[in-house]
Amino acid sequence: MECRMCGFEFDETKIGKSCQGCGKKECSTVHCPNCGHGNSPEFEQEFKFVDILKERLKSKK
Repeated sequence: MECRMCGFEFDETKIGKSCQGCGKKECSTVHCPNCGHGNSPEFEQEFKFVDILKERLKSKK
């Protein structure tokens, strides 16, 4: 996973349970080991889609 805040790439499966105490049931937020930003794996596909759209829009200019 790439952190959306700092760009640090890390393996989210190797950092264990990521969030404690936030109060959300079944929280899947993964905190970046570099900066601590909470990244949501559920939105990973959506962010990839947005990145592809941005690249396509840049190339049309």
